[in-house]
Order: sequence, then C-alpha cells, then structure tokens
Amino acid sequence: MKNIKFEKNGKIFDLKAIVYQNKDLIKYMNRDYFLNLCKTGCPNYNTNWSCPPNSPRFDEFSADYTNSLLVQVTSEVKEGEEFMEAYLENRKTLEDLLSKMQIDFECIKTACGSCDLCERCAFLDNKNCYHPEKMRYSMESMGLDLQKISEEIFGHKLIWNNKDNKSNICTSIGSILFNGIFLEDDFCDLARNYRF
Repeated sequence: MKNIKFEKNGKIFDLKAIVYQNKDLIKYMNRDYFLNLCKTGCPNYNTNWSCPPNSPRFDEFSADYTNSLLVQVTSEVKEGEEFMEAYLENRKTLEDLLSKMQIDFECIKTACGSCDLCERCAFLDNKNCYHPEKMRYSMESMGLDLQKISEEIFGHKLIWNNKDNKSNICTSIGSILFNGIFLEDDFCDLARNYRF
C-alpha cells in the first residue's frame, strides 16, 4: 500500500492506494443488502442511471478487467466547516485524480457517490443516458461493502456522520479498473504531479 499526504486550501489530505485483484474484491460484494439500504434510505434510488437498481453488479462490471487500484482519501473536517462541504471537497479531489488516471492509462474509473453530470438525469424522462461515455457507477452502487474494504484493506474505520454521531474525519473511496500492470508507484508519481 502507498500513502501520500498533501495540502490543499489549508487542509491536509491523506491518500492511500493499493492494487487488488477483482476476483478477490468480489468477496466484499453484498448486492442485495446494499440494494435494500439504497431502496429504503437513499433519495437517489431509482432516480438515475448510475444508482441502484440500474447499476450493474461489481462482478459483472469488472468482468473485462483483472485488477483495481483502490484509492481512499481522508481529511479532517475543519472547525466551522460543514461535514457535507468537507465531503464534497474530498469527493472532488478523488474524482479529479481518478479522471486524470482514466485519461493517462487504459482503465475505467468508478465514481465517488452518485452521478452528478446532469442537473436532471435522462432516466427520469425515460431516456438513455446523455453522457454514457462519462457516467460511472460507484463501488457501493455495485454492491461493494466500503465499510469492510476500508477496515480490512485500508485499516481505517469509517465513522458515519449523522445527527446522533458527528464525525470529524471525512473519507471517500474510489477505484480504477485495469488489465495488465499498474504499479502503486505509478499512482504515487501521478498523484505527486497532479495539480490539486
């Protein structure tokens, strides 16, 4: 596993990355459980092409790729900063990095959360996706358990922020899927040269 720390807008971000075989990631898949969580608790359920029940299973999505580079970004929520503001900054940081990697290498990225490319998703108008070449699925929408991945692979316990439990650590997880060789050092070189 590789670890990089950097500063952006007066905040320290911690990036961790590790290459994992997709056949081994499948053990973290619990599609029915997460489909039900989304159905009962998420306002995005069945409202866009990237979220359940419209998202594929991870084992189907990853069938043409042998490996994933898993990337986790964490940062502290600054005093006076709203958690959602910190989350959006984390998400953008990771999305930008994964998008750059997708261009520089022959791979496909996963999204960090639901798709936000369009103000109104074509799904709501019973149309095909307006940007299928850009739209991506999140790992959790494909049934992967990010809590277990974070704890067992990254050694980081996720703390969910809600009205009863305020977290001061914000975490985002994403990945790129690829074939062949992509070293964690390649990620480090790219991340160091990336203009956050």
